[in-house]
Amino acid sequence: MPWGKGSITPDMATGLRCQDRQTGLDIKATHTQIFYNLGMDRVHFAPQTGILYFVDSEHFKVLGIINTVYQGLGSTPGIEQLFLDEHGYYKGALMLTMSAGDVEAVLVALRLKDIKISIASN
Repeated sequence: MPWGKGSITPDMATGLRCQDRQTGLDIKATHTQIFYNLGMDRVHFAPQTGILYFVDSEHFKVLGIINTVYQGLGSTPGIEQLFLDEHGYYKGALMLTMSAGDVEAVLVALRLKDIKISIASN
């Protein structure tokens, strides 16, 4: 991967896991703060709103896990792409708004696939 071009290798993916990110974000955290603290192996859940923030990668297929759970539940997930700028040029996190009945199934499935979940505090 000379000069930063090319795909991320499994060794690099291990190094990019987010051990140095904050996990104690509160409910007032902005989308940008949440996006910065996500990683390919970490999602952020706000239980007050039922919103799950995540990024998808080749190494941790969070979107695939979510789609599989919702397929089993017989419904479609309401996923929205967030942006870092007001013009919609720079993609940020993906946002899933879950109903109370979906939360447990999604969070358990993510944990079973070794995805860490940070939970917003009051």
